[in-house]
Amino acid sequence: MSSRPPLPGELLRREKLLLARGAAEASEQPRLDLLIPLTADPDEAVRQAALETINRLGNDYCAQALASPSMPEFVLCYFLDPAHLRPQLLPVLLANPSSPSEAINTLASSAGPEVIPLLLEHLDLLKTSALAALKANPAYLHWEKKSAIAALPEEEKLAAARGDRELPLEQRLSTLVLLASDANSEVRRAAESTLGRVEEVRCAELLADPSLEEPVARYFLEPGHIRPAMLPVLLAHPASPPDAITALIAQAGPNIIPVLLDNLDLLKTSALIALKDNPAYLHWQKEPPTQGIVVEVDLLELLIAEAEAEELQEFHAELTEEEQKEPEGGIYSKISKMGVAQRVKLALLGSREERALLIRDSSRSVCRAVLSSPKLTDTEIESFSGMKNISQEVLRLISMNRKFMKNYTVVKNLVNNPRLPIDVGLPLLHRLIINDLFGVSRSKEVPDTIRKMAEKLYKARRP
Repeated sequence: MSSRPPLPGELLRREKLLLARGAAEASEQPRLDLLIPLTADPDEAVRQAALETINRLGNDYCAQALASPSMPEFVLCYFLDPAHLRPQLLPVLLANPSSPSEAINTLASSAGPEVIPLLLEHLDLLKTSALAALKANPAYLHWEKKSAIAALPEEEKLAAARGDRELPLEQRLSTLVLLASDANSEVRRAAESTLGRVEEVRCAELLADPSLEEPVARYFLEPGHIRPAMLPVLLAHPASPPDAITALIAQAGPNIIPVLLDNLDLLKTSALIALKDNPAYLHWQKEPPTQGIVVEVDLLELLIAEAEAEELQEFHAELTEEEQKEPEGGIYSKISKMGVAQRVKLALLGSREERALLIRDSSRSVCRAVLSSPKLTDTEIESFSGMKNISQEVLRLISMNRKFMKNYTVVKNLVNNPRLPIDVGLPLLHRLIINDLFGVSRSKEVPDTIRKMAEKLYKARRP
């Protein structure tokens, strides 16, 4: 009797790589029960090699292996996952008595339009719970409606595409979207024309419906069909497919860019990256509008980096005694529940009180957004430059802004701020008038290096 094969966690990296590449035993075919765990290995090289080996395995070999009732559940679950499912293997997986019902139910409830027909071909292999999950799947409902429309005579489809058939507007929208992909070019053109005539505000209201179907959201997210009034609704709707949003943002023109920036808090990391790389956005940066949100490329890059590690970027700020006594539901309570992107948007568009709290945020992108806010006043900058519960990074950013540094009060406050980095403070001493130099030279709060240099400059200038 052969001994139990060593588990991946018990192997050396070299041995795991050999297994992942399917080369552990030249005389044996790669084993799925050893390869699947390696797809979750901490080592990226091992993970990638295991995935490549699995993808190279033929369907005949996989089908023979997956038909075995002794195949471990985790292997069957891997191939039942929509991300790894191969249509040719579905009948084998459904017929295997060891396939977990939960995995099959999950597949039935989330299957896309390409898998729905395969499930319907094997209804006899589905248990009641899987049938119920399939029936509730929005993709199945859309597929059913598409099949019904496809069965209509051409003249009826054309009448519906022109809007001549009496249907409730809610149903007409999804019907027209289906007809816009019809095989008949005349039907397609008529449906697109009718959809284009739907009033923008009314269409946005329909797209906000919680029962919105994904294909409808996908249609209106296409660059040729999107309208600015609809975009905020689609960005916030859970039915909107992330890949369609990312694709739209990658191609968005100058009329869409401002809308995207106004809804920055609704964009996921992949969408933010697409925006950063969008040529229209890069061109827009050269001549940004005087109104609305202006998000510079470096701020967007910083936001992307922090959004990718958002679990490390919860709101944190040094509070004053008054802020610590704030009642439930106050500004601090509201901000503490926000994500990084939401706080960035609030920093750009929020109130004076909100900016005063957000400038102390531990997130660099939030602090930078406060300093980029079109609502920021000279009085606020003067206040920020003198804050002693603010980060050195913020003080450095203020010192690097030519507009801020034209204000003498800001310069004086920075030099007197004990948190100001010494390398920033020393050059600023030369900009102080003699009386203020004397004050710095006698200050017990500023670093010794700053104080001694101020004293030296004061003596040199004193008559």
